[in-house]
Amino acid sequence: MGICASTKSIQVPAHEHAPETEYKPFVFDTTIVPEQQPQVIQNKTHTVADRIIPQHNNAIQTSTEYDLALQEMHNKQQTIFEDSKFPPARSSLSSDPNFKKGKDISWKRPDQFLQAGSIKLFDAIDPMDIKQGELGDCYFLSSLSALAEIPQQIQKLFRQQEYQQNGLYGIYLCKNGILQEIIVDDFIPCNLQGGPIFSRANGNELWVLLLEKAYAKIFGSYHKIESGLASCALKDLTGAPSEYFIRKAETLKDADLCWEFMEKNDKQKYILTASSETNDQGVELDNGGGIVSQHCYAILDVQRVTGSDGQPDRIIKIRNPWGRKEWTKDWSDNSAKWTPELRQRFQVQQKDDGIFWMSVKDFITEFSQVCVCKFKPDYLYTATTLQVDKSDTVTTKVILMKVYQKSHAFISLTQQDKRFFQKGHQYSLARLIIGELDKNTKEVLHYSGCAFDNERDIVVEKIFEPGYYALYIEVDWAQNYDRYLAISCYGSNSVQFSELQFQAGQEKLAINTIFDGFLRAHERDTDEEKVKDIEPGIRRISGVVAGYLYYWYQNQTTKKTLQEVLHLDKIQNLEVCPPFQNTADVQVQCKPLSTVMVKYRVTKQGGGSYGYALKCQTQISEAKSEQDIIQQALQKPDQKVQRSFQGQNIQVFFYLVKFPAGVAFFYENKESRTYQETITFEVTNLKGVGIDISRDVVLDIPPGQSKLIQLQSIDPTKGYSYKQSIMFKLM
Repeated sequence: MGICASTKSIQVPAHEHAPETEYKPFVFDTTIVPEQQPQVIQNKTHTVADRIIPQHNNAIQTSTEYDLALQEMHNKQQTIFEDSKFPPARSSLSSDPNFKKGKDISWKRPDQFLQAGSIKLFDAIDPMDIKQGELGDCYFLSSLSALAEIPQQIQKLFRQQEYQQNGLYGIYLCKNGILQEIIVDDFIPCNLQGGPIFSRANGNELWVLLLEKAYAKIFGSYHKIESGLASCALKDLTGAPSEYFIRKAETLKDADLCWEFMEKNDKQKYILTASSETNDQGVELDNGGGIVSQHCYAILDVQRVTGSDGQPDRIIKIRNPWGRKEWTKDWSDNSAKWTPELRQRFQVQQKDDGIFWMSVKDFITEFSQVCVCKFKPDYLYTATTLQVDKSDTVTTKVILMKVYQKSHAFISLTQQDKRFFQKGHQYSLARLIIGELDKNTKEVLHYSGCAFDNERDIVVEKIFEPGYYALYIEVDWAQNYDRYLAISCYGSNSVQFSELQFQAGQEKLAINTIFDGFLRAHERDTDEEKVKDIEPGIRRISGVVAGYLYYWYQNQTTKKTLQEVLHLDKIQNLEVCPPFQNTADVQVQCKPLSTVMVKYRVTKQGGGSYGYALKCQTQISEAKSEQDIIQQALQKPDQKVQRSFQGQNIQVFFYLVKFPAGVAFFYENKESRTYQETITFEVTNLKGVGIDISRDVVLDIPPGQSKLIQLQSIDPTKGYSYKQSIMFKLM
């Protein structure tokens, strides 16, 4: 009998791998939304109010602001309404003492500047009714002019349809995504010796003046509504979302694309406006052809015609909200392009009324943007505000939406309008992803669409089948003082929303699981992703959705493990999502019959833009059975040692085999006596497979037999090390 001792230490470096977790879909509780469509009991008003569908979880108003105003007048025995929240005072003009357009004015009621006895709220509503005054709100008045092509829609914005002697009017507009009634009086800012200084209408009509006043009241003053986007004004006037065509170059190709955009949307009877080119001076100026720079116009019609020269052309009917100042070249009022038949057909009059035609070839050089508002007169509107923690730097919300009948709809996420804040306020980078739930399992099954931008309103348009839908909302706030959000649906049928509430401490995990479900649905339902078959049964799927880049690894093999390093270079506005930490280098380990998701998030710094260069280092290793390990140990070991005793080799052989996640020891005893080895382990991040290595391990190997022991990583994301001290003897 003899005894020999030895000590050896091995260390394996750490690697950052995805933790091995099984994905379990989030199951939604759909009982938080009414199963049956809520019954809306109301008297038909033939106004926009008929299209507002209340939320099931919002308190029902018993008295409107209009009712309260009437009651206050009655209590005070007043016959004329004067709005205390938007009074006929300097504060309603501007909070800026240097606002020059508010000097030397007088607030007058209609009978003080219009012909008494013939004052009307509406007469024959026409786009030509609108005249812009001193206020720089052409974007609003052009939008109003385009909407006036549908006269009944202008009428539906008003609670009343007649001139009110008491001066109280109710007007329906969207304020921060919520369609609601705004009450105004009819005190109008006027010249001391004349009529209105801002917008006005032809004749004795009031609707233009009152709509401009209601819009000014929403934002606090007339000054606040100077300069803006037609898309925002049209949303506020109708509840309908907008889309832009933005010219890239003054080329025939862009002219063709612009024409296709206008013609397609004109056939849908959508509302169109156009914005003229900017200039270096930053002010509205005539460019020489009659088009005013940095100005917004209404598009009234588009037509394919053949001119007097026999050449086919595509022409556009446009209106300047000033009610004057027209295009002076081809297809203008005085152009020789018109044939007598075309003049009569399109009622072209040679007068400076602000309405003119021009060819798309000229249009593309003069106008940089076309806005389409996808307004449908019979569409319904549902909206609710979201509860947001004021301390949020990034807000994530999940909303459940119930669609009761098949519906063409626009789902919008709205931030508070920048006009409510100081100059320089920026909209935050926002994401909206929509997924349809499985009717049986109530988990996200289908991808429905997404929106990603730093605009006031971001929108997803889709034809929604009846059922439940999940909405993922994420806002990366650009400032620390505003946390307003509203979600709305503008569609052919009504929906209902409910915000998900999570158990304390479970919100982050639940939302992350829901989000991963959206990415999996995106991969299943779109052709936008790229698939890389690394090896049969192992693939990497990459895609982009709402400002997230994802790499989804799928390993359907039973023995192979994928290890891949994602090297990102030239990184711009990207960060890797937990559990990973190093954006530049992510090491992925995808074991047999498992999946791993790596996500990169576009940060707010670039306003939605990002960039990177990617290189991948890929390695496949195959998991082995005990027999496979033994075979590798005998044929290709990492180390082979023959035991020696008292200076003489004995017929006992030790084999070492290393793996990415552990190490194996194999012993062969070819002696005629039993071999016994006692091993003391000192390990980091290793555990024994079927053995307890926290105490001495004693191996007894009879003659002619062998023994295998394995040590396995406890945490594959970390490195491991081991040190072994041995004592052995033959018995």
